[in-house]
Amino acid sequence: MKLNLNKPAGNSNAGSAAGKNEIIIFDVQDLSFFPPSDDGGVEIEGSFVLNAGGNMIKVYSTKSKTEASMETDGDEDMMSFKSKVVLQHPGNSKEVKEFVQMWTGRDVIVMHKACGENHYEVMGTPCAPLQLKATKQDNNDGRMYNLTFEPFAKSAFVPKIYTGAVVFAEPFTIADVSPIAITSANGLQYNLPALDTTEAIVFPAIDIEHGKTISLIGFGGLNPATLVSGVSGAVTVVLAAGSTWTAIRNASIHLKVFKAGATTYLFELSRQ
Repeated sequence: MKLNLNKPAGNSNAGSAAGKNEIIIFDVQDLSFFPPSDDGGVEIEGSFVLNAGGNMIKVYSTKSKTEASMETDGDEDMMSFKSKVVLQHPGNSKEVKEFVQMWTGRDVIVMHKACGENHYEVMGTPCAPLQLKATKQDNNDGRMYNLTFEPFAKSAFVPKIYTGAVVFAEPFTIADVSPIAITSANGLQYNLPALDTTEAIVFPAIDIEHGKTISLIGFGGLNPATLVSGVSGAVTVVLAAGSTWTAIRNASIHLKVFKAGATTYLFELSRQ
């Protein structure tokens, strides 16, 4: 259904500049699962899952010199989108030199969050990743590195919206699936144990705020754990088409926490 594009509600200054308070990058080679998008093709449903040993990193950029742009390119019937992120890191330290040395030539995805927003914007995809192009300035006007991330491949997608987990460390490893302790202290991603005897996943009360997405990552075994629709301990699980999820090695499922009064639901967003 085609919808109107109205004036942004509740904010007469929606077009004013928005400083970036968090910039995150990660290597596409570390990516195990890039979740699908919603029906509109814009919002990512689920969380990124990284391979063992992979992690995201934060990058500091001078706020007034940070840019996250997009342009449309191509001839009629061959239009594509090109995302670009421009950062400015002050100084000429060993750390910024090592960053440029390490990240040049790597396929990356960049996420940024604007001040006052509760979601990230994702620049780049596994099929059209960004690559770093760095320049150094060292003169009477100042000392800095300009870090430009842009793709060589064209993309059919605008920058996406992401509300899933950011991964700065390995997912929390649990020893038992009956029950799984889902708490804010343990994070949003959980490695399940390998099992020789099949057990159904059971959840006690979930100490995660409404609207967050949790991810379960399988580790297999002779009889991997299973998750089924219906009441599971203290929560109600709703899986797509009621289809059972089996925690085979490297499989993942992404569930949104929905708290409706005394009842907590886990709605499936996507699975791998």
